[in-house]
Amino acid sequence: MTDPTNAKAKHFDGVLVVGAGPSGLILTYELMRRGVPVRLVEKRQGPSHTARAMTVHARSMEMFDHMSIGHRLKEVCLECPGNRYHFPGMPDEQCPKTDYRVLPTRYPFYYKISQNDFEQVLREHLLATQGMAPEYQTEIVALSSPAEIEKDGLVKATIKLPNGQTEVITCPWVIGCDGVKSFVRDVAGIKFNGEVVAAMAMMDVPLTSVNFDDRWMNYYFTKDLFMNVTRMPGGVWRIYMSEATGEYVYREDKKQSFQEVADKIGIGFKLGEPEWATSWDIRNNIASHYREGRLIICGDASHVHSPSGGQGMNGCMQDAFNLGWKLAAVYKGQGRAEILDTYEKERKPIGEQISHGAMATHHIVMGFGEEPGDRYHLTQVPNWEDTTIKLVSGLSHNYCKVVRVPDGLRPTKGPRAGERAPDALLTKSPLRHLYDIFRRPQFTLLVCPSKLRKNEHLAHAVTIRDTLEKRFPNCVCIYLISDKREAEFDFDHQSNDETGEFLERYEIDQNDDGRLVLVRPDLYVAMSCCMSEWEAVSEYLEQWYVPVVANGDARTSNQV
Repeated sequence: MTDPTNAKAKHFDGVLVVGAGPSGLILTYELMRRGVPVRLVEKRQGPSHTARAMTVHARSMEMFDHMSIGHRLKEVCLECPGNRYHFPGMPDEQCPKTDYRVLPTRYPFYYKISQNDFEQVLREHLLATQGMAPEYQTEIVALSSPAEIEKDGLVKATIKLPNGQTEVITCPWVIGCDGVKSFVRDVAGIKFNGEVVAAMAMMDVPLTSVNFDDRWMNYYFTKDLFMNVTRMPGGVWRIYMSEATGEYVYREDKKQSFQEVADKIGIGFKLGEPEWATSWDIRNNIASHYREGRLIICGDASHVHSPSGGQGMNGCMQDAFNLGWKLAAVYKGQGRAEILDTYEKERKPIGEQISHGAMATHHIVMGFGEEPGDRYHLTQVPNWEDTTIKLVSGLSHNYCKVVRVPDGLRPTKGPRAGERAPDALLTKSPLRHLYDIFRRPQFTLLVCPSKLRKNEHLAHAVTIRDTLEKRFPNCVCIYLISDKREAEFDFDHQSNDETGEFLERYEIDQNDDGRLVLVRPDLYVAMSCCMSEWEAVSEYLEQWYVPVVANGDARTSNQV
């Protein structure tokens, strides 16, 4: 869609992010903390005061810990141990459940918080750390077409301002975090095929006569009705309701509608006056691709699915976390634009996996027309609970099938390339975790010398550090982890592993040939190798960054 005003364009030498929901806010933060100028526009009148999403899972909390927001969320959220599936006629203690308290993380639960309150935390963090606030009542009404962008090398955007006037700008990149009805996606010509799978209503409301454990997310259902309910921060309850006909979902009197469904299912609570309620169609869609040249889509613009399991917002935020460091590298000329293709290669399979998992849970609780007893077997598949909690929490999401590591490396134990990098407690006083080390916008190379060849490996580590920092300045931090502080060696970044958790979780034998573990900025293992194979680390980094060569700086390109 071309500019209808023919106004002279001003150039904005940064990234235009469209949509100030969770994905847009996180992407903006990830770009700005790496020195990339961002303009964040949102057509809504202002911050939302109501929202559908309410769960923040463990992998997202690890991301927020990395972004230094975790402590703030702890102040405003409620912990939820997991989900209980109340099959009709079955005693509560026998009902299937997904108990997240066994997860191998510092966040063995999920948090409950309304999306509007959650967005407020993100906005405040963005303002406090980057001096940045979304531009509300600001809408993108025209974008140059992919063909025009390819010809001009820039994106031309027409922006409707709060005063009704229009502004025309050109910029290198536009990212559509603008939801299911994405304007950016439509202009890019990206298909968004899918279907409506059900209708859903939700409500925030005070309750009385509550006879269930309201810490949990409680799923109730019959052959034709569904409801889940849990207590939220602030003393109200969040209720979701669905049924096949739409009679109850779209009824104007929501209080009466929800009470009737609760009574028919036999839950037993009584509704007070709702704070707010809404209804919508549940869609199951995924974009054909995520990038069209300099137009990229992220979050709900790229995939949407059933809210069963509460994965939607979490998957969207992880999309932004994956894209941010890559787009920053391209913008700054540290990396070639081709690395942006890995965003789709890594995240689209996760989007498909989330969609499949959400629909599996959807069928258990909203398989309308089928008796609940006939769905029970779906919860009795071997390892169903363990598999479900690891997938829904995001801890088992990985990029193992699409990552590339140098050939010929000796096999090492521990997490594979593309898997989540596990956290570990390093010291108790002061309290320090491995994730504290990763709290930086770069790759982190963990150097773990063997006990048998410590002095040799420590001297070698200095060479590795100096070589990599010279070839990839500001792109990788080399961090020494040893059994004590090695004061005689010139290492600014080092910590001792007092507890042994690091060695255990990364399966490192200190009597072996030493270990190098490279961790990506988004907390996934990049590669692992023996100390003697350190040159493979440099080879690996070349797929992301243009190395500085001996005769000068080879970094020149952020071209498509």
